Amino acid sequence: MPSGIAGSAGTWVLGTFAAYLLILLGIGLYSSQLMDTVDDYVIGGREVGPVVTGFSERASEMSGWLTLGVPGDAYNTGVMAFYNALGMIPADLFAWAGMAKRLRKYSEIVRAVTLPTFFATRLQDDTGLVKGVSAVMLMLFEGGYVGAQIVAAGTLLQVLTGVSPLVGILAGGVIVVGYTMLGGYFAVAWSDYFQGAIILAAFILLPVLAFTSYGLPFDDLAAMGGGLSSVTAGMTGWAAVFGIISYAAIGLGIPGNPHVMVRFMGIDEVENIRLAAVVAQLFMFVAYIGAGFVGLYGLVVFGGGISNTDNVMPMLTIDLFPGWLAGIILAAALAAMMSSADSQLLVATSAVVEDVYHGFIDPDAGQEKLVRYSQLVTLALGAGSIMFAYLAKDTPIYTLVLDYAWGGLGAAIGPTLIAALWWKRVTAKGAVASMLVGSSTMILWTQLSTLLGALGLSGLTEGSGFVASFLGVYGLFPAFILSTLVLVVVSLLTRPPEGVDEHFDIFDKPLSTVIEEDTPDYATDGGRDYAPKAVTETDTIRAHVDAADYWEE
Repeated sequence: MPSGIAGSAGTWVLGTFAAYLLILLGIGLYSSQLMDTVDDYVIGGREVGPVVTGFSERASEMSGWLTLGVPGDAYNTGVMAFYNALGMIPADLFAWAGMAKRLRKYSEIVRAVTLPTFFATRLQDDTGLVKGVSAVMLMLFEGGYVGAQIVAAGTLLQVLTGVSPLVGILAGGVIVVGYTMLGGYFAVAWSDYFQGAIILAAFILLPVLAFTSYGLPFDDLAAMGGGLSSVTAGMTGWAAVFGIISYAAIGLGIPGNPHVMVRFMGIDEVENIRLAAVVAQLFMFVAYIGAGFVGLYGLVVFGGGISNTDNVMPMLTIDLFPGWLAGIILAAALAAMMSSADSQLLVATSAVVEDVYHGFIDPDAGQEKLVRYSQLVTLALGAGSIMFAYLAKDTPIYTLVLDYAWGGLGAAIGPTLIAALWWKRVTAKGAVASMLVGSSTMILWTQLSTLLGALGLSGLTEGSGFVASFLGVYGLFPAFILSTLVLVVVSLLTRPPEGVDEHFDIFDKPLSTVIEEDTPDYATDGGRDYAPKAVTETDTIRAHVDAADYWEE
């Protein structure tokens, strides 16, 4: 058997991973019994509870970025890596507090199970332009996202065990496609819950065990020098300012990533959003702190001797734990990548089947047909992603993820989604212009140094610390700003949709009184921000008894 950095633990890693994959297939098979409609396949029929939703929302977003990227970043920059949470935590809080309830209600009222359909309905676009452009954005960026995650899983399996990249890519890709195709959103949500629990346990156990052996790492980091103990990694002036802005700008991607937003649409009841938000925030806070400390302890244990910093987390795990336990924990890194890939695959599938096929080609298609087509499209997209993963296996994972997939979705979809939920004046033309400008800016900014070189302007940054630092900022920062400006300007110059005031009134009403005409006024889905004041289940039962005049007969 080929050998990797896991050494003798490699057998445990492979064995644990195989068992783990069998569990995922079991979840997929079980979930396949729960699907009757395309709503079930895409958003779980809006029946997924708050704890599973909270775990799933975080596990689907964090991916290999958390398990390998953040420890690697901490290994390179020191304590500044804790800024990875600087933008993510407040952005996710805003999403849960400001968007989740509105998106859950609005999407159900307009019977939308995907963001492109929601945009088309909310913006009253009969031309199909909004739905078409947003669906293409989802297919491109989410499809690439799936490929990037499969590349990460294959690379990690190769590094750990020494198997060829093709074997790792095929193993991860086939299983992800398999259980997603079988079980749809139910399988994705429950597997994310299972995977999220492994991830969280790993990033609690690793720092705690390292602390018992080495104590706090900060004195050792200060002794190493190089700004490792500095909150700006030793940078000063504009370089420090734009360095911190780059970390904060990562959070701008949250509102635009549909595999995160779809969790809000799939939760069972509006009132459960608060509990799901608490679960998600606790998960994220613990995981980011743990991942940062893993990278810092990697410096303490290995010094500067690791050339590929993606290996910091696996190497520290192997150093601190016996082989059988290391195998279980290292499955967490693979789990993180697969938990993102399955969610992104599902979103890309829904863009093809629900938005393109059902929206444009066969609007009268039945539910059974749509579910069957969704499974076939999942299989086809999954096969394409596996091929892309093999072709892109030598491209840095985090270039694929941050600079294109995460950033592209954030700049293209984020401003339009926020405006659709909060700004009555937004128009379809403004949304389309915003999506095109945001996505193209993100791609061009990432290639800026190449473009400047081709234009003979490479010397533009010489002699100006501000210009050099600004052009090096994370591309989502300028792309999100430009996308928002274009959205506002074009919307103000074009005719807004009609009747939006009435639509926005639903945010102040209990959902059940809006979606069912004969629902009595006291019925509620549990939401609290409306008048009369929120009612509990007990209140509802009491109101039913009063309405029945039982005690008066």
